[in-house]
Amino acid sequence: MIHMGDAMRRLFPPGSYVLLLFFLTGIWVAISPFAMTTQPSGAHWIPSTINNVVIGGILMVVSLLGILGYMAFELRDILREAREKQLKQELAEQQAAALAANQ
Repeated sequence: MIHMGDAMRRLFPPGSYVLLLFFLTGIWVAISPFAMTTQPSGAHWIPSTINNVVIGGILMVVSLLGILGYMAFELRDILREAREKQLKQELAEQQAAALAANQ
């Protein structure tokens, strides 16, 4: 059986933390014109604000898709391994039962 700690380590490898940092960077890039008050309050967005919001949004979407994609594929692999292990165990039990019935 797969231990919970092993499964969590496989679902959240070091690469996922890098993607999480990119996600947080995207949030900062998107809100920075408003937090740093480079965007005039109540005015139409200036080109640099539009650029920051678009680039920040792209960073957030791409990093989130990377994290979720990796987790989905790794979860699929974990489930496949568990299913194979269960089938092997059932086969071993059937063989043991057949051997006991022959004796």
